[in-house]
Amino acid sequence: MTSVLFRGGCGRDRSVAVQAISRRIQLELIGAGYAAVLLFGVFEFFQRYLYTLREPIDSAGGMAAFGDAMLTVFVALLFLVPTFFLLRWMAQADGIYAVYSKILLAVSLTAPLSMGLLALFHRSETVQNVCVTRFLWAPFLLLVMAMRRSLGKRLITWALLIEAGTLIAGFAVFAVLAGVHR
Repeated sequence: MTSVLFRGGCGRDRSVAVQAISRRIQLELIGAGYAAVLLFGVFEFFQRYLYTLREPIDSAGGMAAFGDAMLTVFVALLFLVPTFFLLRWMAQADGIYAVYSKILLAVSLTAPLSMGLLALFHRSETVQNVCVTRFLWAPFLLLVMAMRRSLGKRLITWALLIEAGTLIAGFAVFAVLAGVHR
């Protein structure tokens, strides 16, 4: 462990030696963050499920579905907090970060693949559900990619470009299709 010099504010020099947290403890804290978000998500979704059982008529409408969607987005955003710290931790090790970059590039390639599958098999409800779900989660993947883009790794740049390009192309296709059906 190394010590870091911390200078206090208020105009006076109050230098204090602060011990840096070891990598193992950092990883444990990140895991605890993921566990806390997971427990929160499970608890909230379970509460929504119990409400659905208790009040089936009230939970069958569009407002309840929108509430479920907003809860899903909120939990996904909460998962981004420990992900930010995990990515900072991974950036310290080049080997781990190289594997992460390759995985991120592979995941980003599923976006144009899903758009192509949707174009070919647009009548299949299963393909629609899977491909549109992948398309809807693209902004969250863009956030994760943008968090680590600051390091300037080439594979992450390509993954970010592929993901953003597919998202823009998808919106363009849906806009054209919506205009045709009017």
